[in-house]
Amino acid sequence: MNKVRLLLVMFFVLFLASVAFAGPSISEPAAEKGRFSLGVGYFYYSGKWTSDNAGWQEVRFISNQPYVQASYGLKNMEIYFRIGTADLKINNAFASGSGISGFKNDFSDKMKPFVSAGVKGIFNITPSLGVSPFLQASLYSSYKDSTSGTFFGFPATEEIEVKSPREINLGAALQSKVRGVNLFAGPIVSFTGTTVEGKLIVPGVGTATSSATYHEKTVFGGIAGLQVPILKKLALEIQGQMKSEFSVGASVAYLF
Repeated sequence: MNKVRLLLVMFFVLFLASVAFAGPSISEPAAEKGRFSLGVGYFYYSGKWTSDNAGWQEVRFISNQPYVQASYGLKNMEIYFRIGTADLKINNAFASGSGISGFKNDFSDKMKPFVSAGVKGIFNITPSLGVSPFLQASLYSSYKDSTSGTFFGFPATEEIEVKSPREINLGAALQSKVRGVNLFAGPIVSFTGTTVEGKLIVPGVGTATSSATYHEKTVFGGIAGLQVPILKKLALEIQGQMKSEFSVGASVAYLF
């Protein structure tokens, strides 16, 4: 790797680290027509989610997502399937305020499976400039957490369940090659949703249950990154997203 390529990689790593649930694959297809590629990656997601239901507050979703991805190349495009695990943390999810004592603040659940499927293409305008449309859909497991304390002097337990979050990402990125490094940037549109159910259990008194539909606060955003050939059949991709908050990810793909 020459000095110019190394400087480009260092710049983008520093920039994107300051910048989905799952980040879509954006760069030009790794798999050539009629061939497969296999990759591993990691995506850190952070976003503000809100509800249209009255009385439900805005919260921050955070998720760590390691995954493996298999791709197959077609003419000017690639289809891929991704399977991985994702945890979920929600800041200030549990009840607080006057009359409530002992409840923790943040929701947290362990790594659970998720799946994604997508398609991306490359349409060259010039030998070094192209447009890459992309589409990705993801489905996650349900997450659950609880906390106990007192509710106006009564022992109580609050349970929260986040039911099968889902996401569709689509957009198009401009791509340009600079000394072998593929740079890309463009707009992204995300459609997200989940049902959040809350339950307050007070032994000897009763159980109160309510639910609301949540979605990410921002639908439109931007995405940028780079793809760097490490070896002849091995490539590194780094990408960052900016929507309601900043998210960042990286992956390595091998072409068979």
